[in-house]
Amino acid sequence: MGSRKDKRSRKTAGEDSAARGPLAGAEKPAAVGPTARFDAGAPAPARAGRFRGWRGWVVRLALAILAPTLVLGLLETGLRLFGYGYMTGFFVGPDASGRYVTNDRFGWQFFPRALARAPNPHLMPATKPAGTVRIFVLGSSAAMGTPDPSFSFGRILEAMLREHYPGVQFEVINAAMTAVNSHVVRQIAKDCTAYEPDIFVIYMGNNEVIGPFGPGTVFGQSSANLPLIRAGIWVRATKVGQLLRDLAAALGRRDDSPKEWRGMEMFLGNLVPADDPRLPTVYSNFRRNLADICSIARRAGAPVVLSTVAVNLKDCPPLASAHRADLTEADRARWESLYAAGAALEAEAKWQEALRQYSQAAEIDDRFADRDFRAARCLAALGNFRDARRAYLKARDADALRFRADSEINAAIRDVAAAWASDGVRFVDAERVFAEIEPTGNGIHGEELFYEHVHMNFEGAYLLARALLEQVSAALPEDVRRRAPDAAAVATRQRCAELLAFTPWDRYRTADAMAKMTAAAPFTNQLDHTPRREAMARRLERLRREASSPEALDEAAKTYLAALAKSPDDWQLQNNFAALELQRGRTDSAFQYWQRVLARLPHLADLHISAGNAMLRSGKADEGLACYTEALRLRPDAPEALKGLGDVALLQRKYEDAVARFNEALRVRPDYANAHNNLAAALVALSRIDEAITHFAEAVRLDPDAAGCYNLGNQLAKQQRWDEAAEAYRKGLNLEPDPRLAETLRRRLAACLARQLPANR
Repeated sequence: MGSRKDKRSRKTAGEDSAARGPLAGAEKPAAVGPTARFDAGAPAPARAGRFRGWRGWVVRLALAILAPTLVLGLLETGLRLFGYGYMTGFFVGPDASGRYVTNDRFGWQFFPRALARAPNPHLMPATKPAGTVRIFVLGSSAAMGTPDPSFSFGRILEAMLREHYPGVQFEVINAAMTAVNSHVVRQIAKDCTAYEPDIFVIYMGNNEVIGPFGPGTVFGQSSANLPLIRAGIWVRATKVGQLLRDLAAALGRRDDSPKEWRGMEMFLGNLVPADDPRLPTVYSNFRRNLADICSIARRAGAPVVLSTVAVNLKDCPPLASAHRADLTEADRARWESLYAAGAALEAEAKWQEALRQYSQAAEIDDRFADRDFRAARCLAALGNFRDARRAYLKARDADALRFRADSEINAAIRDVAAAWASDGVRFVDAERVFAEIEPTGNGIHGEELFYEHVHMNFEGAYLLARALLEQVSAALPEDVRRRAPDAAAVATRQRCAELLAFTPWDRYRTADAMAKMTAAAPFTNQLDHTPRREAMARRLERLRREASSPEALDEAAKTYLAALAKSPDDWQLQNNFAALELQRGRTDSAFQYWQRVLARLPHLADLHISAGNAMLRSGKADEGLACYTEALRLRPDAPEALKGLGDVALLQRKYEDAVARFNEALRVRPDYANAHNNLAAALVALSRIDEAITHFAEAVRLDPDAAGCYNLGNQLAKQQRWDEAAEAYRKGLNLEPDPRLAETLRRRLAACLARQLPANR
């Protein structure tokens, strides 16, 4: 009999054999060659099982994670070494002169490239000069200053601060962008912390639904999952992420996003009614992003000035209305009958009776934004401004095309500001400030402060800047605050207009830009669009007459020269003055000023285009050609540069080349009125009159002006289409052209009418 120890050994061996299967315990022939690592003893099974059980799973998991990570890391490093892709930071540089500039490709990581917006250009020294106060403004187009960032509230705030604190150098950096929301602004804030910020000013909330990842976006897929959104943003910032997007585009991956920028019209199919179940997540994500932005700024040691968002209540009807989701057909028919009756009574100024009909309609469906807006107008007409304001706010909140910050967005801003008040976050309630402004003073504001739905005119921007000034001043370092003279007065609106050279000519051109924007959908779908457009056209013509006389332009030039004497390095002043000089016919002076700007911002395609336009106006085709060619090198699909090349060919009488270039520009931007007009001129030179008429008519449709009507009428008259020619001339006269053109239009109209007389008999 063996010993007790031998029995235990045999038992263990038997158990091990059973565990490893029927062949495990059988005798094996001796291994031969290099495979003979172990004998038949016990140590071999112990080593073979080292990675069995949970330890094995840990090892496998580690390998599964580390191997792809290592491969991706090597790929990322290789792509960086070979210079693949584009820089994703908000700023790039420093350049040879030691300055950072805003990255015009920053938006590529959030938008399809054809739709990507660029930041407003800004030059920033690599090292902040001693004694400089650097303030970053964050937000979207309302903060950026659409239609002209040179008159944004940030620029006005900077002018106020310099007047209030003489001897202190302030640098207000406009880090806002068109069409972005809090997901993007959070990334911009992170990037800005690397550049020694002293204060952040945050004015955002209009684009939460329609911006990147929102439920109403057209910029790719929407998402409600905040961690997933942030992970996606991180991936897109890597070179590997850029490679994957480029490969997907090259392989023709289906992309339903628009192929060209068409402004707000792009969102017409993306209604998000007030009862949409996705909205609570939007508001939750906004709160978290806003709190994170405050945290990012505070970790960088910069105070934050946070503001609610004011919007046009009185003069901007809802952009789209939607009925309650569960409304039955019968209830809808009853609702429409009451609504139509109310509208008819309102048209007769029977406010109380109309209001009664609207109230009954609301008992059936109280979600239709236009009903709230109509009720608000009736209440205001009756002098009940408190209830009228509530109804206007309700109309804004029910607007199914959600381009305006609503009550929930502003409530989130107030809550975050209160939560962070003890940690360096200061608060401005712009919504309340705008509600209390004179001359209304009744809580209902509109066109006196806004161009359209959210973009402030100079008066609105000044009001916001003045409201921000107190809190920004309180956030300044103590040694800076002491620099303010005793009882220092706040710069007036007139003084700020002088410092920024906001002249009657600038008032006209900015209003004209916004009039063109609101001539398209979704504004064309608003209540009473036609009478409001007619009123706008009358105001615009009045502004044009006041601003465009030689005397008015000369006075504007004096204002610019005085502003430039005070701020000679202000490239935005130089750029605007160059445009004014071009308007005055001083093309050489205009080109010289654009050359000064280009010396500082050579990477901006738009500036090369502006310089090219100046050269072409003075008949210098070769110089214009060089400018447009450089613009296309910087931005190969720039429609303005393509049109410029067509203009050069037209000037050189190379008509076939001109037609080709204009068609290229129209492929990029089909609604480019000037390209249609100039293409028509080239087609006339080639005797292709029918085609020319088509493009002249399209130019007039897109951007009606007297000169375009004159061109169209002339070609119609050549084909003896007297009725149509007369209508074109008549339309040109209705647009109130300058006296010389008006006289020519009257003569041409009379000639057409005379041609019609025999037929009329």
